[in-house]
Amino acid sequence: MKPLRLILIAAASRNGVLAVQGKIPWHLPRDIAHFRARTAGHWLLLGRTTYGQMTGWFRPGQVPVVLTARKGDPVPGGWAVASVPEAVDLASRHGAGELLVCGGGQVYAATLPFADEVILTTVEIDIDSLEATWFPELPPAQWTLLETLTFQENPDNTLPMTIRRFVRSQPAAPAAELT
Repeated sequence: MKPLRLILIAAASRNGVLAVQGKIPWHLPRDIAHFRARTAGHWLLLGRTTYGQMTGWFRPGQVPVVLTARKGDPVPGGWAVASVPEAVDLASRHGAGELLVCGGGQVYAATLPFADEVILTTVEIDIDSLEATWFPELPPAQWTLLETLTFQENPDNTLPMTIRRFVRSQPAAPAAELT
């Protein structure tokens, strides 16, 4: 069986802000379309708060896996897990080829050392807030940029953005650390 690929997919400001007071501080239909296309039909790992914000947003074929200390919480069409290793094992046992990490900040930070790929939309704005949620820093020596797509602002997308795809250039943390 082919090993599961762990992929982080996120949108953050130039200075790394994902959200302010739990809300995404921009609305970019082009990035939403990109996110929907890339996550279609995949297993998705999310924190409890992110899952709650996305409820009603999931499409057929997507399997939400919610990382939560409250494992008894219902996850219609998906699963609740208590750890990243449990999420990886669950998706692997069900034949998923990829597990896409969709947030929030703590989930990104917990999974980055084990990730194979990062798809990061950089929204061309700096946000200064004491109530921000941050995307973890990508150590440049560990990642190779494979693809860059740049989009200028337009009437629907009021901020320019760049979608970058990185793959790990140094080995990820040993999988044994996940179990």
